[in-house]
Amino acid sequence: MQSIGLLFKVLWSPGEAMYLLSKNPRVLAPLLFLGIFSAVTIGGAFAKIDFADMYMRMIEKTPQGKNMPDDQKANMKRIMSLPAIKAAVPIFSVIFIMITIVVVALVYFGVFSLIGREGGFKAYLSVTAFAFVPIVFSDIASLVRAFLMPASSLMLDELGSLSAGVLVDRDSASPVLFALANSVDLATIWTLSLLIIGYGFVTRKSVSKGTRAAVVVGVFLAYVGLKLASAAIRGV
Repeated sequence: MQSIGLLFKVLWSPGEAMYLLSKNPRVLAPLLFLGIFSAVTIGGAFAKIDFADMYMRMIEKTPQGKNMPDDQKANMKRIMSLPAIKAAVPIFSVIFIMITIVVVALVYFGVFSLIGREGGFKAYLSVTAFAFVPIVFSDIASLVRAFLMPASSLMLDELGSLSAGVLVDRDSASPVLFALANSVDLATIWTLSLLIIGYGFVTRKSVSKGTRAAVVVGVFLAYVGLKLASAAIRGV
């Protein structure tokens, strides 16, 4: 029961929640919560949205998609329309979240090991998993958009976005500009803030809050840089 309480406490009293997690790490509860919540909301969203149509709209935005023969597009859409693919979408979303949390925890565990780490990997994984709780609001946004917005206006990488990217006309803006606007949203900022707070309890006292914040934000900016480079190469 305490683990369930911490899922909510981390949103309104993050310092206290992260302190408790640093002393008694919990991993299963946040992973199960985020996985189940994502599966339900994403599954609900794609019960309303045609995944194949959305996928093809994304493909057609790329230079390769624009030059793709019609018969190849039709075959790809047929494959994406298979019931097995539609059923797998929520599963893939859960797997993606789990992998993301573990990778993020590993990266920060490695970086802070170089500059002053105190907690073990389980503590870092626990703090990281709880810091990702705000992404449930992106899942909620996906569900709301699926039911309230015209399906033809929805794009896969904008579905759960709480960023300025939803205000950018991606057809007229450069791919890099759109990727930048779509990279930082409210849930991301909230998660970064929780990471900075949480890692404060699993690093040495000699590591200042400024250094901790610089590390957390710096790693995230490196990720954004890779994302922008990918957008520039792919043209979407």
